[in-house]
Amino acid sequence: MITVKRKPDESSQKVASNFLKRVKKSNLIARKRKTQITTKPLSHLQKKRKAIMTAQYMEKKELIDRIGKGKL
Repeated sequence: MITVKRKPDESSQKVASNFLKRVKKSNLIARKRKTQITTKPLSHLQKKRKAIMTAQYMEKKELIDRIGKGKL
């Protein structure tokens, strides 16, 4: 945890500024953003369902192409 102690002659704006500098130096915000962006890998069941849906879509697309109806 990042803490900044206020000196007797220091203004509140200066304390806030010092705190923000320490946060930037610690790279805390960048690490938090990085963990938010990363996604979990798909589970076995999710991969299986995705493969089934893709296969069904491809079958439907091939059928439409053979019949000659154009787009889905």
